[in-house]
Amino acid sequence: MLKNPDAFRRIVTGVALLAWPVLEFLAFLTSPPSSEHDPAVFREHPGLVQVSGLLFLWTALSLIPVILGLAHLLRRRAPLVGNIGAALGLLGAGHALTLFTTDFYDLALAQILPDAQAEAVTARVGELWGFLYGMLLPGFLAHVGLFTLLIGLVVAGVAPWWVPVVALAGTVVPFVTMEQSTAVQSVGSLLHLAAYGWIALRVLRTSDAEWRTGVTAPPPSPA
Repeated sequence: MLKNPDAFRRIVTGVALLAWPVLEFLAFLTSPPSSEHDPAVFREHPGLVQVSGLLFLWTALSLIPVILGLAHLLRRRAPLVGNIGAALGLLGAGHALTLFTTDFYDLALAQILPDAQAEAVTARVGELWGFLYGMLLPGFLAHVGLFTLLIGLVVAGVAPWWVPVVALAGTVVPFVTMEQSTAVQSVGSLLHLAAYGWIALRVLRTSDAEWRTGVTAPPPSPA
């Protein structure tokens, strides 16, 4: 497989499409029980903070082959959409990788400083323009890029209409359930798994020749 670039890239894309929602699901499940970076909660659950932080980091990392693979699917039928979606998605994923390292700094602050000082430092970081506009907000471009690519797949006839709808719902769920338990927040990851998992199976079942020349529309469902 390593000597066959088409097979290697196709399989990496398919596995990544399955892996990133699973990693996201595990990251939410292992998150400490708090919607904020509460120093007391972080200090009480140092293991969960580090495990979930690593899982979120790996989630963002796995988005890179996902984005490149989705753009590859559009290179024949919608190259402009694919290139724009890939550029936005990769920019967002790169910034997301830096964001998830902050959990480890907040944990260290919680373990060394009094709660009030730890909270003050975290709040001050959030006010810095370099962090807010150079790291935090650009991270959301990953969602914009992914949704752009999914819309392109629908327009190109590669994916059904419900895939971007379910994927968007999966993205929204954690934001609207921030005050709920981590188990509730993780439901969004299952929606992501349904949407991206469909594409993953489509990619993994595709031949190397079809992957190389361009994935066509899925065969119609039997009546």
